[in-house]
Amino acid sequence: MRRVGLVGASAFLLIPFFILLGIFMLLVFVGRPYIVHGQSMQPTIHDGDRVFVVPFRGNTTPSREDVVVLKEIAGSPDMLIKRVVAIGGDRVRVENGDIIVNDKYVHKSTNHFITEPMTTIVPDNYVFVMGDNEGHSYDSRTFGPVSESHVVGKALAIFWPISDIKHL
Repeated sequence: MRRVGLVGASAFLLIPFFILLGIFMLLVFVGRPYIVHGQSMQPTIHDGDRVFVVPFRGNTTPSREDVVVLKEIAGSPDMLIKRVVAIGGDRVRVENGDIIVNDKYVHKSTNHFITEPMTTIVPDNYVFVMGDNEGHSYDSRTFGPVSESHVVGKALAIFWPISDIKHL
């Protein structure tokens, strides 16, 4: 039986240390995992999925189609995950179940159960968000456009469960 010297033993102990340090650095400087609750983003994201979210830094801001996590939304004690449908300066119109932005862009809808027509202009530094499952989503149609300061970050990928892994 070979004996492992002090150098070999310390190297063996450093491996878990560097793995944990790497995970810590990833969470602190890159992003964080979040657990999704609810069905408002189905079929894209399911209840219980884990998503990796990176904050917007510097001059970056949400863009149309980004999936974002929101905090401090009136009427919701939890963080919400929604898709950005429109950004500051956009005109959003709901007509015949379609979501139309600036008279040309149509939001990807999973259903057409939206019966109430509406029109709104999104203020600068705000976003208009909706769940992909509009019929079961608490979103900007109810609480209005959201200040970019309430956007925690962009969901990049679903990483758990394995069957749902995908880039968003």
